[in-house]
Amino acid sequence: MTLKDLNELVIITINNLKDHGVFPKENNHFDFKLELNFFGLTNPIEIFCKNFAKDILSFSNAHGGIIMLGIKDENGELTEIGLNENNLNLLSKIDLNLIAQKFEKITNVGVNIDLQLFQLGTRKFYYLLIEKQSQVLIPINEFVEYNLNKGEIIYRLSSKNKIANHSAQDFNNFLQMKSNEKNKEFMEIWSKVLPQMFDINPKEILIINPTNNKIYGFNGKDRILSSSEIEIDKTDQGVFNIILNAISAGEIGKISDDEGKPLYKIVGQVKSGAPREHISTTTLLTEIRKVAKYRISSVQLKILFKYLGWVDNENFSVENPSKDPTNSEYSEFIWLENFDKIKKSHKVVCSDKAIEKLVEIIDNKDLHMSIFSRNLKKNT
Repeated sequence: MTLKDLNELVIITINNLKDHGVFPKENNHFDFKLELNFFGLTNPIEIFCKNFAKDILSFSNAHGGIIMLGIKDENGELTEIGLNENNLNLLSKIDLNLIAQKFEKITNVGVNIDLQLFQLGTRKFYYLLIEKQSQVLIPINEFVEYNLNKGEIIYRLSSKNKIANHSAQDFNNFLQMKSNEKNKEFMEIWSKVLPQMFDINPKEILIINPTNNKIYGFNGKDRILSSSEIEIDKTDQGVFNIILNAISAGEIGKISDDEGKPLYKIVGQVKSGAPREHISTTTLLTEIRKVAKYRISSVQLKILFKYLGWVDNENFSVENPSKDPTNSEYSEFIWLENFDKIKKSHKVVCSDKAIEKLVEIIDNKDLHMSIFSRNLKKNT
């Protein structure tokens, strides 16, 4: 949706709230937030980006969206509370040109957004409009301060931010969504996207279009997406259906061309579901202490996990937690590993990639107060 489309939709939404007290449901076009998190910062642009960077990429890569600020969402129950003075003052200082410049640095592509004040009675609110982009926006580097990872494709689906290159199924969902768009040719989009994905997840992926009997794959030499004509046997015993049944991405289903629209299927997977090499959180802490400029405790390590969004609660139990505390978006760094299915023994573990990521933040003294509520001591 364009900014014009979104503006028309938000005006109707605000009028329905004023006249009838009726909210739209939180869906692929709407999100609601009560207030901003200031993260102990004072720079309006940084605070704005830390709150909305992921959402802006998500809506831009999907169908566009509207974030309404000052509305409480508690278990699906929406209440128009209004924004306090601190929030109102900060949002009034946002320069959208500076935001667009910031995203050009993050993704090499600007974003089209609009931020406007509105009132319901005496209470004041803001809405943020995020226009759908014809290009796929992908972080070109690590942006730890905004919880953005290099090469990560974030998009909006079923009222949540999803990562397209987290799993084969997620990738297939995003692929199908993009293949149905009329404003851009499918292969034009993905010829630009896949080279960046392969920098992060260098797995073998083939994209099959059974309607046109074509198969696409990444050409590492020329760094483009190449296609070849191929006869695709769509029967149960056809070679591609046998492959699908044999690999962990088999949930994608059978190759067919009778689903009423052009069909693209992935053979292969973006991230492996097989057991992965890992280190314990104790080993992680030991390795961090060897290289970090500042000393951190095991309790502070968990706080840092929570700050990064890797876990949902810093008070989690490492061994045999009652539920998985880790966020699947960050399974590259942390996950719940099952060791004994019968005894139900499981443990939160990390990859060695987490060391560099965490040390980068620990060594940034300016973040200590906002994360740990105190300055860390120098590592001796």
